[in-house]
Amino acid sequence: MPTLGKIAVTTVNDKGKGVFEPDLDVTATQLDPKATIRRIFSASQVPIPGIKFNDADEVPSIANKQGAEFVLSELQPGSVSPMHATPSVDFGVILSGEVALVLDSGEEKILRAGDVYVQKSTSHRWENRGTEVVTLVVVLVSARP
Repeated sequence: MPTLGKIAVTTVNDKGKGVFEPDLDVTATQLDPKATIRRIFSASQVPIPGIKFNDADEVPSIANKQGAEFVLSELQPGSVSPMHATPSVDFGVILSGEVALVLDSGEEKILRAGDVYVQKSTSHRWENRGTEVVTLVVVLVSARP
């Protein structure tokens, strides 16, 4: 079975700032001799209830208000996105490159190809500090408070 990269999870704390939760260690369940599944996050309904959100950095044009979005993003070397947030739970996979995920609390984590993240409505920015293009794929699921 291929090695899974880190699984980073963010949330909004009681002060309204984004913080990292401990990285997840998700055990694979064997479906049959040649297939496994890892349940990283599940929600019983959409919009996902109970997600804290600080709308100070909201970018309403990214997340769908009632459903989901599936996006592919590319960050050129040296690019830095503005600090932003969406009222959604974002499920992302880094396909190529290395990127810093910086939260409004000042916490940051380096994510590399193969790493996965679950971002629960946190204000954040992306920084490509490397020399190659970063490609990531994200599913944003509405989590309106």
